[in-house]
Amino acid sequence: MRTLAIALSIAAVGAIGCADPADAELFDLDQEAAAADGKADAPGGIVRLDRTTAAELTDAFSLEFSAKLETCWAAYRTEIDDTDVVTAGAAQEFINLAGDGNTVGPCDDWSDLAEIVEGVLINADELSLPLEDVIGGIAGFAAERIEDAVDGAGYVAVGKVDLLFYSTLVRVQTELAMEREQNPTGISLATIRRQWDEVRDETTLDRAYLNPVTFAPGALDGNQIFANLRAAFPLKGLSLESTGYTAIRDFAAAEEGPEGDPAFAPIATALRKRSIKKRFYFARTGEWSSNVLVVVDERGQAWGFQMGYSE
Repeated sequence: MRTLAIALSIAAVGAIGCADPADAELFDLDQEAAAADGKADAPGGIVRLDRTTAAELTDAFSLEFSAKLETCWAAYRTEIDDTDVVTAGAAQEFINLAGDGNTVGPCDDWSDLAEIVEGVLINADELSLPLEDVIGGIAGFAAERIEDAVDGAGYVAVGKVDLLFYSTLVRVQTELAMEREQNPTGISLATIRRQWDEVRDETTLDRAYLNPVTFAPGALDGNQIFANLRAAFPLKGLSLESTGYTAIRDFAAAEEGPEGDPAFAPIATALRKRSIKKRFYFARTGEWSSNVLVVVDERGQAWGFQMGYSE
């Protein structure tokens, strides 16, 4: 009977998405998954639509910082020293060409650029190089530095990548996810992303749009649903608070979350559409806080939002 009750509970949330609040059986399932940190017994088949290969990251990083270095170096030659070669010492002077916080300078990324120049020179076993040779060495420098963050399938793990590459990786992940994701009926995911950027944008709250993830068939329909969600999303230490339409309301009102911000209202309206099949709100408060809303759409994509204060 318990198995049947669990199945009926999950089916109800999937069919109408309006459990109010999450019923006891769903709480039980989530607590079991949380105790295992969401990974034990979770079947394979998780596919992150923002997955990024080492080559995609190194290409993007090289393109981005080649342009920044060209701009910075041109300013350096004009304002400091009209030399033909780049040295580590010269790169340390890029700080003098950065903006002051209120203005934009040609070398605002001076610290990153200095680290890149030094790394390329070390790899080349040279004390100086022409600008074009430094630029030509950026991809190799990047590939070497991210090697330990690449998994067996060739994808970069955001939690392991060097801070130097973090912002580039996040940008590339967003671009790839937007290329691969499919809009649920009546919802523009690109619009949802733009709207989310405006929610509590005046605060220093940590925030993230959780890019879509897909699962093996049936992974979100049985009693492993929470193990799978916890394996895919930042839910460690969080508890399931509510499901269905109540989850939207609770997340929208959450302290150190959207907290009633009218900017979240159009997102909430979109998430009540029939093309959204499941909705789950997880939270934790205390020394650190996190509010996470995860939804599953008609395309089999799970995605969501996170807001709170880190430890």
